[in-house]
Amino acid sequence: MPTLIFGGAFDPPHNEHVKVLECAARTLKAERVVVLPTFLPPHKSKGFLDFATRAELARIAFANVAPEVVIDDAERVRGKDNFAYLLLAEMKKKYGDIVYLIGGDSLRDMDTWRHPERIFAECPVAVAPRRGCGDAQRLAQEAREKYGGKLVVLDVMGGDVSSGRVKAELLLGMPCREVPENVLAYIRAHGLFSGFAETVEKLKGMESEELMAHTQAAVMRAIDLNSRHNLKQDFIEVFTAALLHDNAKQRPSVDGLDVPEDCIGTPVLHQFLGAEKARRDFGVTDENILSAIRYHTTAKPAMTVLEKLIYTADSTSYDREYEPIPTLRAATDEDMERGFGEVLKYTYLKLLKKGGRVYPLTEDAVRYYLPELISDKTATKPQDKEET
Repeated sequence: MPTLIFGGAFDPPHNEHVKVLECAARTLKAERVVVLPTFLPPHKSKGFLDFATRAELARIAFANVAPEVVIDDAERVRGKDNFAYLLLAEMKKKYGDIVYLIGGDSLRDMDTWRHPERIFAECPVAVAPRRGCGDAQRLAQEAREKYGGKLVVLDVMGGDVSSGRVKAELLLGMPCREVPENVLAYIRAHGLFSGFAETVEKLKGMESEELMAHTQAAVMRAIDLNSRHNLKQDFIEVFTAALLHDNAKQRPSVDGLDVPEDCIGTPVLHQFLGAEKARRDFGVTDENILSAIRYHTTAKPAMTVLEKLIYTADSTSYDREYEPIPTLRAATDEDMERGFGEVLKYTYLKLLKKGGRVYPLTEDAVRYYLPELISDKTATKPQDKEET
């Protein structure tokens, strides 16, 4: 019987990991499962928990998925060049016949992996389909035609859950139902994911319940989009920028901080002021984070991936249920770039319809991304996208 190889950051492991691994072990009749926690993932942003902690959480989560479960520290021992095709060759020498288990998102993104053809040449691959990650049967057939080898699609459907979403819930102090109870007990007992507790409590003192609910929804939206589209943005940068994007919304006092004069007294003040107050009041020094906060309302030309992500997550956050936001959210779920463009278009056209002067940065952003929308219309008063 083959040994099932299951790799991942497990940062932390969640119920979908357990469900998928149990299904694979049962389907393939694997009596031994080898779990390979990543050390330095080559295709993702850096992990949150250290290797030893993630390995222990994996041991707790997967203890009963098969008669024998091995937590292998091969990635830590290697230290670098932990590409799947290299690790699988090592696992085959160590354990004999193996099957490599991946999720539907990994199959979807396989072209971004190093030498995927060598993965399929090394051993059979089992895929656990996942909602929101495309048609697994079609993707599997395309992979067979492109890379050769044997690929099995498991009779299981993974939910739209990610370790990033779980991390965000834990860091926000929200209920977390996607983590096995024994894993959650370990997390609580050891104070894991408590690094933002002070920041979250401080922010709650600055935002109304309604605004804090929006903040939490925007955080979850940003984390989900980063994962769904494999944007490879650092988790801490995404989380922090989304968490603090509206920190000055209900604190409009300029306090002598450096903001553009033409934004003072307008609805867009809070984005500029939010960046400066994030620096002053929360100790944020990362310019990527500050810039994402600074332009989350107006947008601007030549935005970074993180800036687009926070801008789009704010507009399509899960607390906004009035049309056309659900439609824009669906468009963004399907294609990040198209969704960003649709959000910018909707915002700009709405502002024109309402009358008043559109803030210059928004005009510049539209001219850069959607030049066909620019008109000669002028007006007198800045508007604000967060009213959408």
